[in-house]
Amino acid sequence: MPWVLGQTLLNNPNLKTFPYEQRVIEAQQLQAGIRPNPRVSMSLENVLGTGAMSALSSAETNLALSQLIEMGDKRQRRIEVAEFELRQLNSEFELTRLDVLSEAANRYYQLLRLQALEEWNQRRIEIERNALATIEKRANAGAIARADVSKMALRVARSEAVGLRLGGELRVAQRRLAAMWGSEGDFSQVEGQLSEFPQLPEAADVLNAIETAPSFVRLLDLERLSHTKVRLAQANANSDITVGMGIRRNEALDDTGLTFNFSIPLALTNPNEGNILAAKAEQDKVLEQQRLARSELRLSLLEIHQGMSNNLSQGQRLSQQILPIAKQLLKDTESAYRIGQANVLQLVDAQNELFAIERELIEAKAATYLQLLELERITGQSMTKTELSSVQETL
Repeated sequence: MPWVLGQTLLNNPNLKTFPYEQRVIEAQQLQAGIRPNPRVSMSLENVLGTGAMSALSSAETNLALSQLIEMGDKRQRRIEVAEFELRQLNSEFELTRLDVLSEAANRYYQLLRLQALEEWNQRRIEIERNALATIEKRANAGAIARADVSKMALRVARSEAVGLRLGGELRVAQRRLAAMWGSEGDFSQVEGQLSEFPQLPEAADVLNAIETAPSFVRLLDLERLSHTKVRLAQANANSDITVGMGIRRNEALDDTGLTFNFSIPLALTNPNEGNILAAKAEQDKVLEQQRLARSELRLSLLEIHQGMSNNLSQGQRLSQQILPIAKQLLKDTESAYRIGQANVLQLVDAQNELFAIERELIEAKAATYLQLLELERITGQSMTKTELSSVQETL
């Protein structure tokens, strides 16, 4: 599992684009801090006219240098927006990273499930073949009809067909797992067994993790970003000032003098009123999303926790109470069949009971581990100390 998650972190295509997106935001941070450049202007008046203003004899030349002064801390507000956009990007990446690694772990558990089912089916085939050998001996001795042999032979054939299907599903699952790091899946199995049930985390611990859940933290960062955008929109409503100075040359009088200028727009109305209202509406929307997200997260976590509790209870009952009875039933039925006190239908029924319980136990264990993984994906925290749940240490 750690090797799989490491390869996924290094080579998953969904994670490789993040450095480029980060560079875009960093460039936007640089752009946000750039101050307006000064402007140089030049004008030439009273030229190419008639009479005294012909040619350049009465020309007036103006050379001016002006500077726009941003008011309302616009530059600082732009920098803040860029900084929170970077934080938002980091939150998005954390969510993506958790989703990708959780998907890799999910596919790993699915492989463990299929490997367990393949082993279960091999045990089933072995039991059925042993029963077939016993039935053939009794049929050859004339104690039972040949139809009993055919019935058990059919069961063996069907179990072998299930084995072929499971083998195909295993190969597909291996390729799906390897695709998480862009490989073809040059392995035959993964390590680990779903031999024990994980511990059930406390419901209080699960609910306490809501405030630090990555999806909720992302909304908190989004709320801060929307707040800075409101402040930027408000800052952009402030009128900027332009100041300048220059030189004026009058050729007719052969005089040169300094000029000074100052300009500011007349803010008869708020020039950014619509953008401010839009930014505030966006902020209100994010606050509402936070409220809904907290409620939905709570409901989802409680549902998953309850489902995990149900699977644990069912699995423990199966393994501790029902499975031993099914094994004893099959053992007693096999003994009774050998001495003619049970028929083949009873033997088949006892086998079916054991096989069904064993498969149900495998499915319950797999479902429990997947539910634990989903709890850890949503909360971004480890929920138990069980060995297989050490996935979260890598997450």
